[in-house]
Order: sequence, then structure tokens, then C-alpha cells
Amino acid sequence: MTNEKSYRDLNNELEAIIDKLQSSDLDVDEIIQYYKKGISLINDLEKYLNTAQNKIVKINEKNVKDKK
Repeated sequence: MTNEKSYRDLNNELEAIIDKLQSSDLDVDEIIQYYKKGISLINDLEKYLNTAQNKIVKINEKNVKDKK
């Protein structure tokens, strides 16, 4: 996990792309490039959240087992 970006890093990168798309005079090729990168970041963020959710479920399951 050392090379992976944190959720905050990914989110900040996505926000920067959104800002560029909203405020800049970009040509069509640049818009497409930023759009593709944004979609990739959204997919990475969803994976990150799914992984986090799975970890929380496992922790909760273990906690319930430990209480029995």
C-alpha cells in the first residue's frame, strides 16, 4: 500500500480536475483527457470506499463473535 494514494489525495486530485473543467478555456482534446482522468479517479475512489466498507464489516463481525 505504500505506492497507493490516500483517499484524500485521490479526492483532491479529482477536485482539481473538476475546477479545471469548470473554469478553464480548454480545447476539446484537453477536456477529453481531464474527463478520462476524472472517471479513473472516481473508479479508484469507489474501490477505496468499498475496501474500507469491507474492512469495517469484518471488524464488526469479529467484534460480535468476540462478545459471544
